[in-house]
Amino acid sequence: MTPSVALLAAVVGYLAGSISFARIVGRIFAPHEDLTKTEIPIPDSEEKVDMGSISATTVSMHIGPKYGFLTVVLDMLKVALPTLAFRLAYPGKPYFLITAALGMAGHIWPVYHRFKGGRGLSAMYGGMFAIDWIGVFATSLLGAFLGMFVFRDVLVAYMGGLWLIIPWLWFRTYDLWYVVYALSLIHISEPTRLGMISYAVFCL
Repeated sequence: MTPSVALLAAVVGYLAGSISFARIVGRIFAPHEDLTKTEIPIPDSEEKVDMGSISATTVSMHIGPKYGFLTVVLDMLKVALPTLAFRLAYPGKPYFLITAALGMAGHIWPVYHRFKGGRGLSAMYGGMFAIDWIGVFATSLLGAFLGMFVFRDVLVAYMGGLWLIIPWLWFRTYDLWYVVYALSLIHISEPTRLGMISYAVFCL
């Protein structure tokens, strides 16, 4: 792998991922709405929790579901298209995996907006569409099923698809570059104890 091309893939992925379509859609269709302040009421309490992110979910809550869906599609494309471009330009090389991972990082920590972005799932699935589109449906549906009917846990239903990408890509490719990519998604989206535990478990 050529370092200069790897760096280019990283920069392109990050800068493309940093484009905040939630802000763009909000500015076009609801310029008077403040998307930076989205509070969710706590059940059986008068208190509210600030979401702390600006994403398609934020757009849906402020403007409406159809604009939230539009934001999801645009967030996926901003990562999918550069990832696909590097995959086609450098076949057989892992540069496109770098683009996809950094696209997700840019979505979460956008350089254009003081590093305050979204949660990253739409950007992650955008990259996955260019890497293994079947895996997008397989992991997300299985994750939702496990969360809703097996573990009965909202977090598992929401994040299960992300975690399942690791074994999915390994058994689909048996390529360590794909596993490293999948692990990086966990670490980028959960740069906390959960992310570190996931690294430790899957590196054993």
